[in-house]
Amino acid sequence: MDKEIFLKKLGENIRRERENQKLSRQTLAEKAGMSIDFLGRIERAEQNPSILKILDLANALNISFYKLICFNE
Repeated sequence: MDKEIFLKKLGENIRRERENQKLSRQTLAEKAGMSIDFLGRIERAEQNPSILKILDLANALNISFYKLICFNE
C-alpha cells in the first residue's frame, strides 16, 4: 500500500469513528491533545501523523490503535 492511500484510509477511519461517536472535531482534538487544524489535516490526508499521535487519537476515541490502522483493501 502506498503512503497516500494509507493516509487517506487512516483519515477516513478517524472521521468515521468520530462521527459514529457524535464527537465534533473540536472535542476529539481536545481529548487527543492536538489542535483542531492538525486533526482536520489528518482526516483530509494532508498530514502524516506520528504513531504516537495515532495512539492519542485511538485513546481519545476509546478504541484500539489497530482499529484505526486496519483497512479492507
